[in-house]
Amino acid sequence: MTALNPTMKIGKQIMEGLIKHQHMAKHDARKRAVELLKLVGIPNPESRVDEYPHQFSGGMRQRVVIAIALACNPKVLIADEPTTALDVTIQAQILDLMRDLQKKTGTAIVLITHDLGVVANLADRVAVMYGGKVIETGTVDEIFYQPKHPYTWGLLSSMPKLHAKTDKLLAIPGSPPDLSDPPKGCPFAPRCPHAMKVCVGHMPEYTKVSETQKAACWLLDDRAPRVSPPETIGVGGE
Repeated sequence: MTALNPTMKIGKQIMEGLIKHQHMAKHDARKRAVELLKLVGIPNPESRVDEYPHQFSGGMRQRVVIAIALACNPKVLIADEPTTALDVTIQAQILDLMRDLQKKTGTAIVLITHDLGVVANLADRVAVMYGGKVIETGTVDEIFYQPKHPYTWGLLSSMPKLHAKTDKLLAIPGSPPDLSDPPKGCPFAPRCPHAMKVCVGHMPEYTKVSETQKAACWLLDDRAPRVSPPETIGVGGE
């Protein structure tokens, strides 16, 4: 709702980028706006192009925003929390739409989200960030089944499991670092149960785990003690 101008018709908001950046005539821009609404699954796009945001549901407004983002044929689409505040049914529809659009347009999608279920459903490669730093990268299977960084372990452990019989959800104790005064070492060190003295004073370099996976953690150093991931993350494909 906040991404769209409530005083402007949907079509005009899509046409704005086409006219300014693609230098289209208004007639051609309107035609393209209708095509984009149809592409993202808006029914009756010829008439709905002249409606206002309040006349659309939350899921439909999200589709309109995606249409605006796709209007100028981007090579990369950055989707920041694209399913937040949507119910699970609409969320699934938006994810299916993004996957379908990626195949049709060839646009690469960078998905920014805290929802690991969305990541598992949509991503090919994953970059885990903490304290403004990428602390682990890998394929979606590597991150979910063979994670190497304790923060990734904590994230995966905090996901509720359908088969688990427990009344308590696991959480990572402590608070994120103050990025106005960033720490010298690993930003996760104050909250990490396996932190060593070197973690506090020095940020580790990336350790290559495989051709597609790397992590920035002192536990991967040959001199570090051997620490196994918690069983709660289902390592090994469980």
